[in-house]
Amino acid sequence: MKKSAFFDFFNCAHNTDFNELVELGIEDENYINWNEFLLPMYYDNAEKEYWAVRRSCALFDVSPIRKIRITGPAAGQLLDYVLTRPVSAAEDMRGIYVAYCHQDGSMKDDSILYKFAHDDYLLMPSDIDHSDYLESFREFLSISPDDLTITECTDDWHGVAVQGPLSALVLASMGFDQVADLHPFEVREYSVSGVTVVITRMGFTADLGYEVWFQPEFTKVFQGLIQMARHANNLDLPGYGLTTLEVCRLEGAFIVAGWDFSTEADPDPEFSRSPFEIGLGWLVDLRGQDFVGRPALIEQKAKGQPFVLRQFKMEQNCLVEDGCAVYGVVDGEDKEIGSINCSAWSWGLKKLIGNVSIQTAHSDRTEASVFLQDIRCKLVLTRGPFVHLARRNQVPAPEK
Repeated sequence: MKKSAFFDFFNCAHNTDFNELVELGIEDENYINWNEFLLPMYYDNAEKEYWAVRRSCALFDVSPIRKIRITGPAAGQLLDYVLTRPVSAAEDMRGIYVAYCHQDGSMKDDSILYKFAHDDYLLMPSDIDHSDYLESFREFLSISPDDLTITECTDDWHGVAVQGPLSALVLASMGFDQVADLHPFEVREYSVSGVTVVITRMGFTADLGYEVWFQPEFTKVFQGLIQMARHANNLDLPGYGLTTLEVCRLEGAFIVAGWDFSTEADPDPEFSRSPFEIGLGWLVDLRGQDFVGRPALIEQKAKGQPFVLRQFKMEQNCLVEDGCAVYGVVDGEDKEIGSINCSAWSWGLKKLIGNVSIQTAHSDRTEASVFLQDIRCKLVLTRGPFVHLARRNQVPAPEK
């Protein structure tokens, strides 16, 4: 397993360095394998990292995320066919949340897509390299070699997510002028010492935030800018790990491939879901041109979907395993009506929260149960985010 670009810089647990964590830590308990890079659950203290995101600003190393550059005159044509809504007509210099399906309408993956120009895109799925999959449509779409280039380029970009209410202030103090004027999902290029730095207003914390991307040789310079911002603003600006990311994204009711639907990286036919079943129906355009999975999605839209996505909250802070069965009372008896996708304890809400997959026939329920060691634990079923932070979409973004 490899060390990511900012591991040493963010690692506050000086008594446990990278090699010791790999040797002594337990995968999926102390860290996860993210595209062969180690992502720790936390660097210092997960709760402190969470509060830094919600009250100040904290930083996340997004360098390991999979990156695929798609260029050429036919780039938009390919993406319009692969994705569930067209992107070729979108504005340049935008980040776009996209979904793509198998022919049977089930989710293949979701991603962020950067559109730099009509012939220049950067696709960022979390884990899976879809380069060969994208290439497989070249002949079907009659795209010549000169009109399309697909390049896996994960190691060509390092990046940091700068998240929290003071994130605009922090970036401005690094010298990124007028960053507060960026609209959500807007992309802007800056030049720093002759190096292009790409900043987009987005993130995965349901809060005000930005992602900053640059060439690997700029990493040390950016670390210096972080140190400068720490001193200038008297802020800790800690790194945060997967635990905080998971809490924040569940507070925002965001979904994650592999946690909220199965993928080819961890296939499970019982956990296959369509976009409609995971709350991503808004990413599907059935009125326009053909795309992979469109006939199956039209059929499901007409007949109805087997599952819906809901959120849950629970007063007890207990271990609820992913995939745990969810029960509802039907005719006086407990009946399995769904399963837990994922969960985390929210320090802000003081509740266990998570995403849950519920059979559509029970979509109107507001209460359900799980059984933990034969003890009934009640769930309150809700729909949508637990947090609604105005600053997330405010323009200009607050700088204090």
